Amino acid sequence: MKGRLLSNEKLAKYTSWRVGGPADRLYIPFDRQDLCAFIAALPESEPVFWMGLGSNLLVRDGGIRGTVINTKGRLKEMKLAEDGTVYVEAGVPCAHVARFCSEQGLKGAEFLAGIPGTMGGALKMNAGAFGGETWGIVKQVEMIDGAGNISLRYPADFKLSYRSVKSIGTGWFLSCRLQLQQGDTVESQQKIKGLLEKRAKTQPTNQPSCGSVFKNPDGDYAARLIEQTGLKGVAIGGACVSEKHANFIVNTGNATASDIENLIHHVQNKVKEHQGVELQTEVCMVGERGIETQHVETQNFASLQNPEKFGRVAVLMGGSAAERAVSLRSGAAVYDALKMKGVDVVAIDVTSSPIDALAGIKVDRVFNIIHGRGGEDGVLQGVLQVMGIPYTGSGVMASALTMDKLRTKLCWQGYGLVTPKWCLLQYENDLDACIEKLGFPVIVKPAQEGSSIGMSKANSRDELNKALQVALEYRCDVYAESWVSGKEYTVAVLNDEALPVIRLETPNVFYDYEAKYNATTTQYHCPCGLDQDQEVFLRNLAVTASKVVGVKGWARVDVFIDDSGQYQLIEINTVPGMTDHSLVPMAARQAGIDFEELVWRVLETSLG
Repeated sequence: MKGRLLSNEKLAKYTSWRVGGPADRLYIPFDRQDLCAFIAALPESEPVFWMGLGSNLLVRDGGIRGTVINTKGRLKEMKLAEDGTVYVEAGVPCAHVARFCSEQGLKGAEFLAGIPGTMGGALKMNAGAFGGETWGIVKQVEMIDGAGNISLRYPADFKLSYRSVKSIGTGWFLSCRLQLQQGDTVESQQKIKGLLEKRAKTQPTNQPSCGSVFKNPDGDYAARLIEQTGLKGVAIGGACVSEKHANFIVNTGNATASDIENLIHHVQNKVKEHQGVELQTEVCMVGERGIETQHVETQNFASLQNPEKFGRVAVLMGGSAAERAVSLRSGAAVYDALKMKGVDVVAIDVTSSPIDALAGIKVDRVFNIIHGRGGEDGVLQGVLQVMGIPYTGSGVMASALTMDKLRTKLCWQGYGLVTPKWCLLQYENDLDACIEKLGFPVIVKPAQEGSSIGMSKANSRDELNKALQVALEYRCDVYAESWVSGKEYTVAVLNDEALPVIRLETPNVFYDYEAKYNATTTQYHCPCGLDQDQEVFLRNLAVTASKVVGVKGWARVDVFIDDSGQYQLIEINTVPGMTDHSLVPMAARQAGIDFEELVWRVLETSLG
């Protein structure tokens, strides 16, 4: 076999809910022929389960016995056939099908843009969105049986109904042919754009979920019934009924499959009790239950939080670095948020030594919001560690490393991650070698400053020399970096989970200090405009980039996608800003996390 066979593989990373126990075996086929050979070689008694993108699926904590076949990134052929139908293999994401059909001047498949799964999953459950259903456009399907044999089937061979497909015999979908009508590409693309915008506005697309959990009853909507029952925001463990769309249950960060399943049953019971309607699940629940955890009573998610667990908290702000003013603004916002949460908190402006600042004040932990040198570079972390005071965010080594942009780039390069080419500058004599290596334009940066302080763009040797002199004033290593033309993004990471991606747009030469903290012309796009696969890739990249340099708790990763489509990692911040212009709170809001809740979760990183 050419594919990958994994044993005891945890399925949480393969599902959109990010939960699920292990599969005895997980097979990722190399191609269609390899898949057929693998299935034919399986014992007749071997249970087989198929997965695509893992949406509309709840894998229980005990996992799945037997073999799971994962087609994500496989079975991905899609083409316009000679007879005018569109041939699509089972592993193609539905959103890709919608775009492809539109590009071919065909209409009728636009609704597929709103289905967060693959074509195989859509065929299996007659998935639908925005009034359209999968089997309404299907002309023919290919199926494979347990012996690896392939056969052609037609809609008449199945019993089709709302979110249900039943057939005689067993087998799995390999491909389909879609019969569509001639249409206008521009009109179709505009319709898709409108549907996606509607989806982004009405659904929690940037939190882990499975899509809609319950089927809509005849003549009504499940979301309306759930909301009317007062269940928005109700949680069990880490599973919560979305505040944005009541027919979505989201994983707030630490949910188990048991939490989600218990919340599903709770919603069904309450809607039955108050509305007289029995909600039927749309989601497919599979696998074995894990060891039952202690029962958690359902309540509003916020009420599960106990501020007394933190003891007395000192918010350290200010510092003596170039980012002092920003830190004071961040610190004031954090202090107010913790007070609102009922935390026993004291604000401390650190103007010299943190030891002196804390002298005579008994605190149980520190919320560090000092940006730049002295607060973000491992110095404060080392002091607090010696004093035995827990603190938020990364430790000494990761803080010291990530404060140095050059050494961070070296770590990323060593891991195989892409970052712009650079050249160290110490003296004016280094300029010619830099120009020969990088050309123009370049951007010159002090390696140990944040908030774009001391940075300048250079288009000539004279400008490069002036930029060097400006950067040298900050008394640290200086380097020039190749100028990246493209779109700039930033990704906040909280407890190893990436928040929604933000795209930055400024009329300034680059996203400098003025654009970050003072300008009213800077535009922030969240949702960022990337398609689902691109955003998932960028979010995973940010998590990987954080782990490579040992970051813990929270951080913000800045990245470009250049004009060729290549990502370029720029830098990472381990004590990001928390002002009204800051990016982490903005991403958190898009994920349904308000500022007070975000500050609470960052403070929780001190508990570890």
